[in-house]
Amino acid sequence: MLVFRADAGEIDGGGRMAPQALSAEITQIVDGAIGVATLSEPPVNALSERAVAAVLDALERFEREHVRCVVLRADERAKVWSAGDDLKEIPLDGRDPVTWKTGFQRLLHRVREFPAPVVAMVHAGVWGGACDVVATCDLVVGTPAATFAITPAKLGIPYNTGGLTHFLGVLPLHVVKEMLFTGAPISAERAERLGLLNYLVPPDQLETKTLELARTIASRAPLALRVLKMELRSLTGALSLSADEFERLQSARIEAARSGDLEEGIRAFFEKRPPVFRGR
Repeated sequence: MLVFRADAGEIDGGGRMAPQALSAEITQIVDGAIGVATLSEPPVNALSERAVAAVLDALERFEREHVRCVVLRADERAKVWSAGDDLKEIPLDGRDPVTWKTGFQRLLHRVREFPAPVVAMVHAGVWGGACDVVATCDLVVGTPAATFAITPAKLGIPYNTGGLTHFLGVLPLHVVKEMLFTGAPISAERAERLGLLNYLVPPDQLETKTLELARTIASRAPLALRVLKMELRSLTGALSLSADEFERLQSARIEAARSGDLEEGIRAFFEKRPPVFRGR
């Protein structure tokens, strides 16, 4: 479950979080300037509505406390950083499964619009919607055990246009196409070469390196950082679509959401078998 810890954790002299902070799933403030949000939603850290709401609440607290850098991490005891959306919450009645108002989408917007840099600390596999969350973060530090997979085509989910722009901002177009069309993961080593990972470090150095980076960012001028993040967000999000093109894309997404393939993809996932998609 997700738990809020009201008291602040601290960073010890070695650059690691003190034990009391590690035991908290959501740590409100660390060292006065760094906020750490830890996702712990067993068994695969799914981004359920409940889990997302807790992380959003933590970000609200961080902003009220004028945190200068946020670290988004997952419980290091979990074998998966996050498996993405909770598939039990995907609607199978023809409704759009990825709308502006879903908790997951609100989390993406909040990370992008948070007035301070957000650093993802990744120790294991990042799948589906979680890959979008990590791509939306401002910097990413990971270990060799980290893998990254964008999986809507494996499940029949018509991903939204806005979500695709997040990947286009950090990865080459043909790599984005490969990841979307196959759903296959890329390794941490390849992710670093492509620029998705800022730093690739051994597991025993992940926390130290991430907090070192967060402390450096937190020492910089906060108003300048806020403006720089706003400018970069505007510049990288400056893609435009005509009204006709937007309507055409939305029509295609609705058709996919109402097809039998989405239901088949979700059912096959839970039945642990390959899906049989029929394109209708």
